[in-house]
Amino acid sequence: MSTSTQFLVPPHAEPADSVLPLWRFIPRFIRNPLRALPAQIYTDRFVLREGARRTVWIAAPDLIEKVLLTDTTHVAKSAIERRALGPALGDGILTSDGAAWRWQRRTAAPLFRHADILALAPIMVAAAEDQVAEWRAVPWPQRRPVDRDMDETTFKIISRTMFAGGVDGEFAMIQSAGGEFLGAITWELAAAILNLPRWMWHPGKAVIARSAERMRGAVAALLVRRRAVGATGDDITARMIRARDPETGAPMSDAQIIDNLLTFLAAGHETTAKALTWALYLLARAPEWQDRIVDEVRRVAGADRLTAAHVVDLKITQQVVKEAMRLYPPAPVITRIAKAPITLDDRTIAAGTMIIIPIYAVHRHRALWDTPDVFDPARFAPEREATYARAQFMPFGAGPRICIGMSFAMIEATLLLATFVRGALFHWDSVHNPEPVSRITLRPRGGMPLLVSKR
Repeated sequence: MSTSTQFLVPPHAEPADSVLPLWRFIPRFIRNPLRALPAQIYTDRFVLREGARRTVWIAAPDLIEKVLLTDTTHVAKSAIERRALGPALGDGILTSDGAAWRWQRRTAAPLFRHADILALAPIMVAAAEDQVAEWRAVPWPQRRPVDRDMDETTFKIISRTMFAGGVDGEFAMIQSAGGEFLGAITWELAAAILNLPRWMWHPGKAVIARSAERMRGAVAALLVRRRAVGATGDDITARMIRARDPETGAPMSDAQIIDNLLTFLAAGHETTAKALTWALYLLARAPEWQDRIVDEVRRVAGADRLTAAHVVDLKITQQVVKEAMRLYPPAPVITRIAKAPITLDDRTIAAGTMIIIPIYAVHRHRALWDTPDVFDPARFAPEREATYARAQFMPFGAGPRICIGMSFAMIEATLLLATFVRGALFHWDSVHNPEPVSRITLRPRGGMPLLVSKR
């Protein structure tokens, strides 16, 4: 660990002192769900809240594996998550369960073969170079909303690599409405936790309904136009149109196709954008790691454009990406519901209990990590990473429902971060200390303004 980053402890969401009663839990949850986590989950194997709205938070890797890998028949997707995301994503691959989920996953899986993803590297690098050129167009250090730059770049990549027949206006609509939707999401999540009727008003309800309608309308237009020209090709739109249920032979309905296209468009760029946003912030706070990445890129590629062949050798870059996702996991929480009693250590958890796997807390757990709040990419050197439990580091989840786009995201993040740091310098303004805020994905409160200059 280098001397200067040894003491870099970037912003952290302060948890509640203890397990909160529901009347205190909900206001903290709406502001930032990470603030509603009980402090004990950073030290204990699991924490249980009895009484109304029974909840168990799980942090021990072996217990997480039990829930997500070995005892999956005892748990199901949380109705809370489905209710919150349903207005936009319907019953797509992210929100569905059982047979409906399995055949949608099988349909989409061939799109994410490792060799096929590597073939998309030129599109990824070109988008990153476009962003670098925009930064370098100004001859002096400029204050940039780097979070928005990452949203734009990753959305451009997902729309160009996964879809055919879309137009920029539709993609811009989806991106804008998606941001509004997630910005209001904790209101609907809180309403679901309280089991309030779906019709009941809350401050985020109109925003959620309006943004979901805009997103679905834009994707519906894309689908109509694509059907008109035929479902040829190997992009995800064509695959969804041609897909048939293996049990019934029925095609996907337009609603199901829209559900999945939105899932890949919105979720497919959002997580990588947030990972890169936090990575650039950490590099701005620890500039010697920028120097290490630049040295690595020069050693691996010289002055040439980065390609798929370089990814495997960009080891330091990948360590930075992984450490950024450890401190700031793009999807900070997984939720499930116990369908049947499940045993955690010597405690039986009743059916109906909400199961929360707070990835954010697992990644900072005092029993799992040395100096867990310190930025230290060297902890992902191969020999150290090999010692970690399977569910100790899981920015993409775990088990059968592990993120289908995991390889895509890692290749993309590696190539983009290396391209960005090779072409630009990132500086912290010594003022903005963004609190990590959970809105399904992990956002920096107040955005991420950084000073960017030519390298």
